[in-house]
Amino acid sequence: MESFTRPRIERMKKFNFFPKLGACLLLVSFCTWSHAGTVAQALTNPQPIPIRIQDLEKTHDPIASYIVEILALAIKKSGEAYAIEKLSGTPIPQARQIVDMSNNRGNLDVIWTMTSDERETQILPIRIPIDKGFFGWRIAFVNADQANLLNSIKSKTDLAKFKAGQGYLWPDTDILRSNGLPVVTGSDESLLSMLKARRFDYFPRPIIAIWTEQKNHPELNLAIDTTFVLHYPTAFYFFVAPKQKKLAQDLTNGLERAIADGSFDLVFNKYFQTFIKQADIKNRLIFKLNNPLIKTDSLPLNRTRFWFRP
Repeated sequence: MESFTRPRIERMKKFNFFPKLGACLLLVSFCTWSHAGTVAQALTNPQPIPIRIQDLEKTHDPIASYIVEILALAIKKSGEAYAIEKLSGTPIPQARQIVDMSNNRGNLDVIWTMTSDERETQILPIRIPIDKGFFGWRIAFVNADQANLLNSIKSKTDLAKFKAGQGYLWPDTDILRSNGLPVVTGSDESLLSMLKARRFDYFPRPIIAIWTEQKNHPELNLAIDTTFVLHYPTAFYFFVAPKQKKLAQDLTNGLERAIADGSFDLVFNKYFQTFIKQADIKNRLIFKLNNPLIKTDSLPLNRTRFWFRP
């Protein structure tokens, strides 16, 4: 390669080479600075990390919209860059969700379900009850032509003379049986028809679901008992895969902050206050049941702001 001798430098000056070289150097410097600025901006404004959830709002799940809003609130309050991504397609059965998540695989990053000791050994719980324990309050369907069937009940012993209906794999089935209440089981989709056919006498349901279910099945002519409410300690938690410890901590932080500033209760009341009034719990007999599926001391019962009280 030719060296930069004086004659060559003179020729370069003649053809105005150095100003062009300066412009090129300036352009390179600008591009380098611009790229560095873009990188810095990307670092300070990272792309949100998707949190994949089942899109249950399309399946008419009575609390799906509430769950999504609470999850969005937890993300917002966490201060971390997450974004909810709803997965369409055929809903994944809950048992399969838990198995996949326990093995740190599957398509879902967050699920929500009633807790139990067994589930908490399989998947990682965020131990803040997103339902405020409200799923542990149950009232019952009866047939409309037997609307007064349970009116004479004064105790759990009286109630044990009647048969309840529950799903095969529902935690509630074991809870009722362990408290001396007879249960007839069936598939989820068959239970209302089984009640209509008098296969059992009453069908305990979550307070937040029972009126919607009655409205959705007018052909079954079901009534809602006004005599008693069953109550047992339980909680609906968000769960993540065992390896997702940072996500679990971020959601915990977000929920804690939402509870502390009152925004959690605003969302809860928005969805549940109407059902609480309709249930009229204070004018019902309250039968307290033990929950054998979870150690009571594993629930944060001492955190009074976490729990619904009638």
